Amino acid sequence: MGVLRLAPVVLGLGLAACGGAPIYPDTDVVELKGFELKNATGVQKDRGTMQAGTLEYAGPGDLVSVFRAYVSSMKDHGWQSRSEEVAGDKAVATLGKEVRTCSLQFTQSQGTIRAVIKVTPAK
Repeated sequence: MGVLRLAPVVLGLGLAACGGAPIYPDTDVVELKGFELKNATGVQKDRGTMQAGTLEYAGPGDLVSVFRAYVSSMKDHGWQSRSEEVAGDKAVATLGKEVRTCSLQFTQSQGTIRAVIKVTPAK
């Protein structure tokens, strides 16, 4: 019985080790690998998608590299870029998928990146 309970855990660890981008549980929104989830508010899920909500992360790294890698990972999961802008210590983007919009705002201060990812229904 114990082996059966461990099987999904081992499978999950194996998939994570393959280098795929982590996904916020039961959604199609990528998490920031190596970053800490500081806050999740208003998260609404439906059949493996995030319909609405805001995720806030903090972590180390180079703003431009982290931002570009994140946008690329979201595109790999079916999101399409509508706009992207990087200026100084701030990077913003708007992505779309189906009838949803994902707004990204990454800022950097004293070596820490703060990322706010907000999903809303498209109007």
